[in-house]
Amino acid sequence: MKPTCLGNIIRRFAAGAALTGRLPCDLYGTPRQLEAFSEAFYATRRFDKTLAESEDLSEVTKALTEKRAAAARFKREFGVAWPA
Repeated sequence: MKPTCLGNIIRRFAAGAALTGRLPCDLYGTPRQLEAFSEAFYATRRFDKTLAESEDLSEVTKALTEKRAAAARFKREFGVAWPA
């Protein structure tokens, strides 16, 4: 898929939110898009926390699987890949 201007904006916004833990502005979209964004955002945070704190490979693998599923849903809703 060729990157678009809107795709780049969405990816930068999502990356900034994932890195800082907060949204830089209000987020608007369909209820499905907002749910997909929220799911991807929190799954990424849970994965990062699990990766940093857990020594149990099964916990890390479970968190990664959840993150990948949330990222796939984000891509279906927005048409661009989740950046984190």
